[in-house]
Amino acid sequence: MKAKIYSLLLITALIAFGCNPIEDQSLREKYFNNTGTPITVEELSAALSVTQPIPNSDDKVEGDQYVVITNNRPDIGGVWHIGTTTGEKFTTADHDTIIYTGNGTFDIYYVAISENEIVQSNSFSVEVTNCFDEYDQILSGARDKADQTAKKAWRVADGAGVIYNGMYGNWKYYPDFLPGRNSWGNITVTADMKEQTLEFEFKDHKVSIRSGSGAALREGNWAYTHENPEGVTGELMLSIPLMGQGDSWGPAFKGVETPYWILRISDDELLVCYPSTYNKSPAVEDWDIDATYFFFVPKE
Repeated sequence: MKAKIYSLLLITALIAFGCNPIEDQSLREKYFNNTGTPITVEELSAALSVTQPIPNSDDKVEGDQYVVITNNRPDIGGVWHIGTTTGEKFTTADHDTIIYTGNGTFDIYYVAISENEIVQSNSFSVEVTNCFDEYDQILSGARDKADQTAKKAWRVADGAGVIYNGMYGNWKYYPDFLPGRNSWGNITVTADMKEQTLEFEFKDHKVSIRSGSGAALREGNWAYTHENPEGVTGELMLSIPLMGQGDSWGPAFKGVETPYWILRISDDELLVCYPSTYNKSPAVEDWDIDATYFFFVPKE
């Protein structure tokens, strides 16, 4: 009986020893030693498709933020690299729809494995302009991109020091600073200014300063960026000056060339400053130069 068992074990060992190296060698030759010519960058790029099939429309939320990616050579596996506002994202899908949540210009490319070689496609550049930004909602009160008639009125906040000239860079040292912080000279908020409103319209990004009766005193357009020079939150570009701007110690107002810096922005507060310089030298201390601060709240 033992002889039979030993014989079976010997046969099994011979099979394992004799067959596996042959199979391993076959796989090695197929996938590593005898590979063919890999796909070229041009061929790979031609097999890919990156499109924005939905046109932008003022009355629709959907638009160029919908990006469709397609690999028409699914036999060539790989990974899509998708640039977004929050960094690079990845997917191995042969067909997918990417929905961007922020505007900008982004690169998309594909990294494939072909005949045991890594091949990277050319980059596809997509420009997204149709996303509804948080600043649109806060400033104009619009619910979404289709809310074309939305408008929101802001007024100068109550109290002393709500418009004032003071130390440059307050936001760096006192993120939650109150009106008048490090003030070097308050700007008088007259009775007329207290009645005035700063009105942002979503459609065409129109802006106006209106009297207490609702008459337009100044009209123009508004825009913004999320750039953060000197650590601010963003930039608010107006083609008209704010109320109280005439008493600012800053440079002459030149519309969008001299943006207001956004320090705090929410549904209940808008704090901006007008800096005395947009190119501060590192050798200059913050307390040696000034800025003008404006505190606004929504009009009830």
